[in-house]
Amino acid sequence: MKSSKSGRFAFYAKRFSRSKASIRLRVLGPMDALREAGIDALRFRRSERYDVIIISKAFGKGAANAIRAAKQTGCGLIFDICDNRFASTRVKGSASRESRMCEFLTQADLITVPTEKMGHLLTSCVAGIEGRIRIVPDMLENMCADSGPRPTLMDRVHLARLRAFHARHPGALHCVWFGNNMAGVSGVGLLDSAMAHLRSFSASHPVTLTIINDQPMTYRRAAAGWGIPSIFVPWSLTGFSAALRAHRVAVIPVAHNDYTLGKSINRPATALMAGLGVIADAIPSYEELRPFIVLDDWQGGLMRYARGWEGEQPMLAQARAHLDLHYGRDRIAERWVEVLAEIGQDRRTKSGA
Repeated sequence: MKSSKSGRFAFYAKRFSRSKASIRLRVLGPMDALREAGIDALRFRRSERYDVIIISKAFGKGAANAIRAAKQTGCGLIFDICDNRFASTRVKGSASRESRMCEFLTQADLITVPTEKMGHLLTSCVAGIEGRIRIVPDMLENMCADSGPRPTLMDRVHLARLRAFHARHPGALHCVWFGNNMAGVSGVGLLDSAMAHLRSFSASHPVTLTIINDQPMTYRRAAAGWGIPSIFVPWSLTGFSAALRAHRVAVIPVAHNDYTLGKSINRPATALMAGLGVIADAIPSYEELRPFIVLDDWQGGLMRYARGWEGEQPMLAQARAHLDLHYGRDRIAERWVEVLAEIGQDRRTKSGA
C-alpha cells in the first residue's frame, strides 16, 4: 500500500470507546492502520477542515453537526454502517429515528458497509443510494495470548472461576457463546435452538456452555431451562480474549431476520483467531468460512470437535491465514485507502479539476 500525505480524513463517532466492538473494528483500528500508512486519519473536530468526514453509525446531533461541517466546507462525506439500524429501530418502534436515518444517508457521497447483504438491506430501506454502497470489511483483532492489555485483578478472578467450573466437568466439550443481546432479534434470549442441539449431544458426550456478555440477569432467566451445565463470565475488554481461549468451540446460532442477515464474519472470525472451532447457523457472510467451520450441522460438528480435535488443527491454521490475508490490518487499511481515493477523485471530477 502506498502511503499518502495528500488528504486529511476525520472519523466521527458518538463515543470513541474501545469497549464497543464496532468502534474498535471500524473506527479506532482503521484510524491507527491508516496513520501507520502515512495518512492523516483523525478524530472529527468542528473547528478543523478535512478532505473527507466518515460518520460511524451515528444519527444524533453530533452526526448532524458533522454533516453540516462537510456541506459548509465542501468536503466528502461517508456514512459507515456496520449494523442494520433500520431493523433494530423498527423493533423499538421509532418512526422518527428511521426518517432521520434516511435523511442522513441520502446526504452521503458514499456509504460503507461490512457485507454485500448489508448493502442490499440498506438499499431496500433508503431510496436513491444504490450506487453509493461500498464494501469495507470489519478489521479483525489479534486474539493471541500475548496481545492486548493484561487482564485486571477482577478478570483473573472470573478466569479462575471459569477454570474451576471446567474442572468440575472433566472430559466435557467446553463451548462458549459471546455477543450482545437485542430483544427480539439476537442474544441470549434466542438460544433455544442451540440449547436443544447441546442437550441432544450431551446424551452421548458431556458438554458445558459459557456465556460471555454484559447482561447477567438475561443469562440467569434463560439458563434455568437449558438443562446443561453453564456459567456466566462478564465481558471486559481486558479479559475477553483469555476467557474465550479457555474453550474449544464457539457456538453461534443465528435467528434469520433483517438485523442478523447483514452481519459480518466478525463473530466466527474472532473465535477462529483465538484458536477455537466454530459451529454456526449459516448466513450469507459465513459462507466464505464454510471450508473451515461447521455450518448447519450441529450434531456432526459437536462430535467432530469433541473427538477429532487434533486433526482439526491444520484446518484451523488455514482459517487464520485466510482471515489475516483478507481481513487483517494491512488489507483493511488498503480498502479504506481505495474508498477515500474514490471519493476524492469523484469530487475532483465534479469540480472540473
